[in-house]
Amino acid sequence: MRREQMTMRPVTLPRSGFAERHRATREAVLASQRGRLIAAMVESVQGKGYSSTTLSDVVGRARVSRSTFYEHFANKEECFVEAVHTGIDIVATRIAEELAQLPPDADARAKIRSIVHTYCEMIFAEPDFAFTVLVESFKVDQAAVAYRDLAVDRFAELYRVFYDQERAADPTLPELANELIALIPEAIGERTRRTMVSDGPARVPELAPLFVDFATTVLGIR
Repeated sequence: MRREQMTMRPVTLPRSGFAERHRATREAVLASQRGRLIAAMVESVQGKGYSSTTLSDVVGRARVSRSTFYEHFANKEECFVEAVHTGIDIVATRIAEELAQLPPDADARAKIRSIVHTYCEMIFAEPDFAFTVLVESFKVDQAAVAYRDLAVDRFAELYRVFYDQERAADPTLPELANELIALIPEAIGERTRRTMVSDGPARVPELAPLFVDFATTVLGIR
């Protein structure tokens, strides 16, 4: 249940150029018939849940025939798994593009800030995909969960790279186990999921400073 008693602060607006770059990424991924079917799947799942979503819902929203659907997917489950893949890939692409906007000498904290803020802004920009990946995938299909877990591992690898970069500049920083670093994206993902369910995706960008503080505290690079 939404906690109406909470004071809602203004939503963080996307950074300069972010919205335009995101629109380009989204259009490139979802412009095809296959992309329209994926978009229709996530819209229907967000509105009705996976179990109540029918093939008629998907093809109707995508404005294609059933025969066209079966040219791309074997069944509803395969389309859903591909929707999870697509949502994660859109976020990963945006994170990579935003990191590329940083100056070459950006330190680890600046890179972590970029990752976290981009992630949170993408939850706000793509609430249907966020709901599919962070909420519905755990109820539906192990293949979808496995891909989500792989994405978490990819984020953990980025945090490892940034920490090693900082440690090379500051040898007093201790060696950290990969398992400890992996807890950073795990914890951020879980708090994001809980916030989406209780308060909605518009609340997630407000959590970005907290997530940055959490990550840099765990890594000891405050």
